[in-house]
Amino acid sequence: MFSFSLFTFNKTFNYYTVISNKKFITGLVSMAFLIIACENVPSEVNVSKFGAIPGDGMDDSKAILAAIEHAKANHIHTVRFDAGVYEFKGLPGWGASEKRERRPGYISLEDITDLELVGATDQQGKATTFWVKDNDLKEGQPMMLSIRKGSNVALKNIAVDMAPYYYSAGKVIEVQGDKVTIEVFSGHPMVDGQKAYIMGTYDLEARKAKAVRITWDEDLPQWHIDGEESSRRMTMHFDPLAQLCRVGDGVFWFQGNHSGSMIGFSGINGLLLENVHILNGHGFPITNNSCHDITYRNVTIKPEGNRIATVCRDGFKLYAASGKVLMDSVHIEGCLGDDGQNIHGTWLAVSEKRSDKELVVGSGRTLLTPGKEVVLLDDKFRPAWRSKVVKSVMEDKKMLIAFSDTIPGWVHEKTAVEPQEWLPDSVHIVNSVYRSTGRFGVLLKASNTLIENTLFENNVAGIHIGGEWSWGYWLEATNPQHIEIKNCTFRDNKLDMRYAGAKMDMAISIASWTNPDKLGEPSETLSGLMRNIYIHDNLFEDETTCVSLQNCADVWFWNNTLKNCKQDLLINEKTAENIYRTAPTQ
Repeated sequence: MFSFSLFTFNKTFNYYTVISNKKFITGLVSMAFLIIACENVPSEVNVSKFGAIPGDGMDDSKAILAAIEHAKANHIHTVRFDAGVYEFKGLPGWGASEKRERRPGYISLEDITDLELVGATDQQGKATTFWVKDNDLKEGQPMMLSIRKGSNVALKNIAVDMAPYYYSAGKVIEVQGDKVTIEVFSGHPMVDGQKAYIMGTYDLEARKAKAVRITWDEDLPQWHIDGEESSRRMTMHFDPLAQLCRVGDGVFWFQGNHSGSMIGFSGINGLLLENVHILNGHGFPITNNSCHDITYRNVTIKPEGNRIATVCRDGFKLYAASGKVLMDSVHIEGCLGDDGQNIHGTWLAVSEKRSDKELVVGSGRTLLTPGKEVVLLDDKFRPAWRSKVVKSVMEDKKMLIAFSDTIPGWVHEKTAVEPQEWLPDSVHIVNSVYRSTGRFGVLLKASNTLIENTLFENNVAGIHIGGEWSWGYWLEATNPQHIEIKNCTFRDNKLDMRYAGAKMDMAISIASWTNPDKLGEPSETLSGLMRNIYIHDNLFEDETTCVSLQNCADVWFWNNTLKNCKQDLLINEKTAENIYRTAPTQ
């Protein structure tokens, strides 16, 4: 019995051993085929395989799009570009008289995951891949690249330009009465009768702006070719310009005002821009809407060669960013119409209290996410109540928000609503340059920010900290808390701004702009409060005022070096409190 049982067990064991070995062998064979298959799947695709050949004078946008769509369909991570010029041609712009619901773009993508678009570099690491967009000299221009929704997206080693430029410039050779004559720089467009949007003057020897926003986008003067086109001479009759410029000055202007983005990202979780350079563009060249965890590394907007301007509006615009934002080795210069870098969310405003847990608000760009927090501000624009969103739905162009907690009784029409998901957890700006911008180097409307080892030079103000509320018009949030500015250089930030502002003569401006009822009449009392701001170990040189302080509390200013500055702090005694010239105690 025992031997029989042992024999039976051995037979059974040997049978299952054979079966197991067969399964093992089958698994090995399958794995081998899998390895071979994986080896046959490329890790990258070159756009040349789809007909995008640099320098051939043909439109490359359709071939680039085909390469990206192939990569997406086949789970290929990298789309690669060779050195040379890739052209974006064939889509017209449009003038103010032409109305379009949606602006067409060259490359529009949605739901992209694990994609990087990578250009070539030389031995020094300089980008040698150029994307050049055709400019038909109309104000409205199509976007080059738009990516909506996705994760882990990167753009690397790309230089972006326009042909011809979206701006023009020349040197003043004569001023007579209200008549100004210039010699247009080589390579810059000469268009007879062209309207001068966002015009300004420039010091060609010092290579910095003198006056900006002499014009905006209404009642615009025009440039006319003077004599033979080969002379490169143009003239204008415009007294404001004639009063400001001198022979030898530079004069610049743009062909339009707000014209959308060159490159836009929306709803991306994990976005990297590295070694990307805007040489010339329209509108807001790189926009970033509702993206999470954003890194810009060695990304620039700056003039090269005989150019003095780059773009007419905000250089980098971050709207409703979340997670961590890192700006490392960013250089913005010649962005002579508006702010170099704008970081903000958006306040919503209460229209109706539907129930004890529901509010109807003016709609934002996107619905709010259940589980995310919202803060309500009191009548002095200070954080006063916090709750989580249960749901949000659209109702006839407005948004209904249901909260997990009972809404306070003091909430009324026009109460400010601040969605926290539209604000980054942290912002870090380091090793960067903001120079010759048309308003602020950095317009900061986000909390938990560190700015260090950065140059701010020849701006209207180097940094502006504070939100902006104009009921029914402009609701850019937030009023920042916890800001540290250290080891930075502020130099000559007193640029003369004419349209919608004035010369500010300050390196750092801390003030919220509030106008609950009527645009143009700011209020000191309804203004919010910036708190916990640390400014230390910086160099201030040739500044009229180092820091202007309004609507703020608990500000420390210490161990800063001042050279040829008139005053360190300009304090508004009515709205600023707890301002210290010593280091905070532990």
